[in-house]
Amino acid sequence: MSAITIQPVLPQAGVCGGRIQVPCQGLDTATLDTCELYFGITATRPALASSSLVMGIVPRHADGAGLQVQQNGNRSNVVTFKTAELVAENLHPVSNPAVDRNGAIYTTISGSKGQQVPVSIYRISPHGEVEPFASGIANATALAFAPDGELYVSSRHTGTILRVNANGTVASVATHLGIVTGIAFDSQGRLHAGDRRGTIYKLTDSGAPQPLVKLPPSISAYHLAFDQQDRLYVAYPTLSGYDNLYVITPDGELQTLSTGLGRPQGLALDREQNLYIVSHVGGEGGVFKRTPDGELQQVVTGVNLVGIAFGMDTELILTDNSAVYKLDLGLQG
Repeated sequence: MSAITIQPVLPQAGVCGGRIQVPCQGLDTATLDTCELYFGITATRPALASSSLVMGIVPRHADGAGLQVQQNGNRSNVVTFKTAELVAENLHPVSNPAVDRNGAIYTTISGSKGQQVPVSIYRISPHGEVEPFASGIANATALAFAPDGELYVSSRHTGTILRVNANGTVASVATHLGIVTGIAFDSQGRLHAGDRRGTIYKLTDSGAPQPLVKLPPSISAYHLAFDQQDRLYVAYPTLSGYDNLYVITPDGELQTLSTGLGRPQGLALDREQNLYIVSHVGGEGGVFKRTPDGELQQVVTGVNLVGIAFGMDTELILTDNSAVYKLDLGLQG
């Protein structure tokens, strides 16, 4: 039997459920049903195998790095691939996670409309311990840290934004914000919020909402992120499935940066001002990097992802609709 060789795959990282395509040579076409795809040392059965291509799904619990194809005891070369580590599950994030100065991760159990859950926000320590952090917030949605280090959270059910201190004590700071979802702070510590019915607000020091721009409504949530120049990026899914990425300049001008995105959601920027977007593009889902000059490239494959943030070191923190993951891509947030 000839040696099996595989080519590098793109993207080179994935979250469970993500789809990958592995170009191959040297497979025995008479026994394609014996092919196995190894994520590290974790074997999976391909979703499809042909003489030149193996398609697979990233498993939930993969052990080790790298990607390899095996057939009838014949092993291919190993190519680079990193699988996200499951950190916590049985949650309900609907927006970006938040990471504090010590590397702890915060995420939500948001619940269905009006649902009162026992714990609204969970904290995950840098060592992976999951603990309740705050309760009593109806439909906790977006999370963001203020420059002073305190955590803020939106409640889409009550139309409020709340501040949560280090002990988990909750206090309201702004009301009458409609179905408030995304929140973000600019470099001056000014809080911005998105009412998914169609308005982005800038809040005064007293918490009064000042309309900044009008946008089409979202079917789920606005997602907000500021860059170093205090430009506010806005992503959100609509019913069309063909959505835009917007930026609001510091003087309030609304600009369209990208079109043709499918259900764009979580946003995060690295130190080089590359923008990372949770979305679908051309039928592929996961995380896409948009460079400052507008180039768009998929860097993570995944399904049902909703949120993204940078960890303390070189990790991406990702959330889908029930879990939190870590993925080390060597990025600096």
